[in-house]
Amino acid sequence: MARQSSSSALGVAVADGETDDLATLTNLNESIMLKQLRKRYERDMIYTYVGDILVAINPFKQLKIYDREHVMRYKRTKKSQLPPHVYAMADAAYSTMIDSAHNQCCVISGESGAGKTESTKLLINQIIELCPTRTTIGLEQKVIQVNPLLEAFGNAQTVMNDNSSRFGKYIQLKFKAGQVLGAKINEYLLEKSRVVGQSKGEENFHVFYYMFAGLSKEELQEYRLKDADQYRYLSQGESCLTRRRKECKEFYHDLLNAMDLVGFTEDNQNNVFQVMAIVLHMGNVEFVEGPNDSSRVKNADCLQDTAGLLGIQAKVLESFLTTHETM
Repeated sequence: MARQSSSSALGVAVADGETDDLATLTNLNESIMLKQLRKRYERDMIYTYVGDILVAINPFKQLKIYDREHVMRYKRTKKSQLPPHVYAMADAAYSTMIDSAHNQCCVISGESGAGKTESTKLLINQIIELCPTRTTIGLEQKVIQVNPLLEAFGNAQTVMNDNSSRFGKYIQLKFKAGQVLGAKINEYLLEKSRVVGQSKGEENFHVFYYMFAGLSKEELQEYRLKDADQYRYLSQGESCLTRRRKECKEFYHDLLNAMDLVGFTEDNQNNVFQVMAIVLHMGNVEFVEGPNDSSRVKNADCLQDTAGLLGIQAKVLESFLTTHETM
């Protein structure tokens, strides 16, 4: 059976799925584009150009296209000389910045689960790799290692995606003579409501589960924490830890390494986890009606745990939670 084909802008017949840049096809519409992308995807060719745009389709499996060999192949090469790849986009942006001395911008967009988070990490890693012989290795490692930190506090499992970013981020890399001088990350639209409630089948932010999987018994006692399923804000917590406890523990240690690298002291780290524990305890506080249209805390033990971590008396905390003053 003859293979179906399309024709390029030069009029040459090309077998379906073998066109690296769909913009070179004589005819291009939605149907043709989807057909070409499907054919390429079936052959594990997840990257396709459409002019200056790189279309990436999540393979949902590990592909051997991000090893050291591929990193080196896509260094300072023409985009047309090698198959489409996110590394080629990194190289194009970096090379244009160096050659033109103008700022460059890469926009990564897509549906939940499309692979935006992973693509961002791959792009940044390759840009860092393209820098000349480096003397500020510590700085560049900080730029790379900030991702586990952002993912722990800003990503969560959803129905669509096990590692969905629940916020947008704008990352600026600053260069001088081709070398990274610093980075700035702005976050926006963080889904703060996820802390207090999640839809059925979804989870809270990763960091809560990392804590229960990674903290020692002594540390859990220090933060007055019990099992994850004891906390209202972690309604899906027990199932997550049952399925992925080992994985969560590994991510917890990755988080600690990232904190160390970007400059969090031991006290800073303890304070972060203490605040996370306070949030969980506070979520368990229950209120009942008191005399004269007032309210009071129902579960004194939970109030005591919260107040103890805050370093204040339980009566003071209850007063703050159950009364208000009109100024």
